[in-house]
Amino acid sequence: MNRIKTRRITAREKRNLIIRCILYAVIIILCYILATSGDFHKPLLLIPVSLCIASYAREHTAFITGIICGLLLDVVCGKLIGFNAIILCLMCLGISMLYKYFLTHRLFNFIILAAAGIFIQGVLDYFFFYAIWDYSNVSFVFTNHIIPCCIYTLISALPVYAIIHNINRMLRPNTIRTIEEAVTTDEDEQ
Repeated sequence: MNRIKTRRITAREKRNLIIRCILYAVIIILCYILATSGDFHKPLLLIPVSLCIASYAREHTAFITGIICGLLLDVVCGKLIGFNAIILCLMCLGISMLYKYFLTHRLFNFIILAAAGIFIQGVLDYFFFYAIWDYSNVSFVFTNHIIPCCIYTLISALPVYAIIHNINRMLRPNTIRTIEEAVTTDEDEQ
């Protein structure tokens, strides 16, 4: 009977995990600070940061990252607490699963997913906070606020991807093993 060996985590990998988590927290805090300062039209950096972290994380970590970034985004935008948290946690969970099963870490893949996520968040924000209440000149909000904010956020996703990709390249262990390394027979263990 063949068994697959599980790999033990070394002290260096634990240290790199802690450093990676600290760097993620610093990036999220910096994005929160940048989102609370400036004028009315600015990129919502918490969206691409959460999506990019989710692309490298497991499902539960991606879900928690989406909740944290979503709650911070709710505070920044002055929205109902939990609105963006629900949207981002579901998007982060979906992106984590897409990268786990189907996608590779390429800039093109991330930009397509980030564009879809940013657009979905913008449209849901517009629908639930403006269009559903039938305010006058609602299209003005969509064309002069939501669309520019989505474009700025998508453009800002490029440096966000570069930063988080480099953090993971330097601090993430290489988990790719050959079949011979992963599968052992009972005779090899004895």
